[in-house]
Amino acid sequence: MSTDEDYLKKTGKGTRSVHSGTSPGENSLNTPVYQSSTFFLDDEAYEMWKAGTPRAPVYTRYNNPSMRAVEKKIAHLEGAEDALVFTSGMSAICTTLLTFLSQGDRIVTTRNLYGGTVLSLDQDFTRFGIDVHYIDIKDLDAVEEALKEKKTNVLYCETVNNPLLEVSDLPELAKLAKKYGAIPIVDSTFATPMGCQPLDYGFEVVIHSVTKLLNGHSDIIGGAVAGNKEIINQIWYKLRNFGGTMDPHQASLLERGIKTLHIRYEKAMTTASQLATWLEAHPKIEKVLYPGLESHNDYELAKKVLNSPSTMVCFEVKGGDEAGRKLMDNMIIASQAISLGGVESLISMPFSTTHVSWTQEARLAAGIGLGFIRFSTGIEDTEDLIADFKQALDRL
Repeated sequence: MSTDEDYLKKTGKGTRSVHSGTSPGENSLNTPVYQSSTFFLDDEAYEMWKAGTPRAPVYTRYNNPSMRAVEKKIAHLEGAEDALVFTSGMSAICTTLLTFLSQGDRIVTTRNLYGGTVLSLDQDFTRFGIDVHYIDIKDLDAVEEALKEKKTNVLYCETVNNPLLEVSDLPELAKLAKKYGAIPIVDSTFATPMGCQPLDYGFEVVIHSVTKLLNGHSDIIGGAVAGNKEIINQIWYKLRNFGGTMDPHQASLLERGIKTLHIRYEKAMTTASQLATWLEAHPKIEKVLYPGLESHNDYELAKKVLNSPSTMVCFEVKGGDEAGRKLMDNMIIASQAISLGGVESLISMPFSTTHVSWTQEARLAAGIGLGFIRFSTGIEDTEDLIADFKQALDRL
């Protein structure tokens, strides 16, 4: 590792966001887009390919300088030894889990996850003969009982879950996983490295949908995983086999997006905190879910695990789902869309998007009440977003 990389590892996250990984070409400030499917073979490349060494520089599915630049940036931000980028967040999740799970193996997790993850676990992982065991990840006694009752290969959770914004007790979960020989893996998309670095708490793999906050411009799909080099190399072999390799141009856009992550995150998080406080006091709002509010069940845990609350605000509108739909239709600045983490504010309702396949009974049991809205705070002026909510609520 170069002296420059060693130096950058000791700098702040903002500095790492801008400079880590960037690999300029001849007389170029930025990393070039290596839009090439294949590369010239030399003795080193032949030897690496023959030996099956990860990232042989022969073919973009194996390695590409544009991808390596952004992988190093993500690794530095997470405090990891290495990272990989994928075509999508789901590709990152499935490839990673299938690295450590085979027929007859077991994963202990929770249903309070991103809807796409639950769908894949229910429809595909069970079909592969993998035992998917759901528990309440907030109940540490239940987690330990599940890990103790049967050999478990993976313990999986989200740092801040989707959409209830519950915070996982990462330090305690990591201890339990290691006590019973499971690999602790966490999806930290909502938190980002700005809000939390799960590897510091003992987790071995951290996953991101870079589609969201890391890229932050709603213009690419992608995923990433970070961890120690040995684990990342294991995942690389499955990435090579399954083929979910990120495109060089996609990687270039992601690297550009991450360069502003620290200022985008700080702005959106500050606005989200003010908006959550304002919504909680509004008479047409039933309740607000935000880890930075004292009313949140995980307020104290959030202070322990997170560096900052969240850029997401969830709340329930009085009047149920119909009132929620009307509120969204009344919004002028915020747009209805299912993604999150972009520079523009986005609003959606889980019952008609991420959890549309769930029954109302199942949603209510999970804590997703009637009129539940998920709001992804952008970087617009705070006072304009609050004014937009005011006029939208006034028209209900």
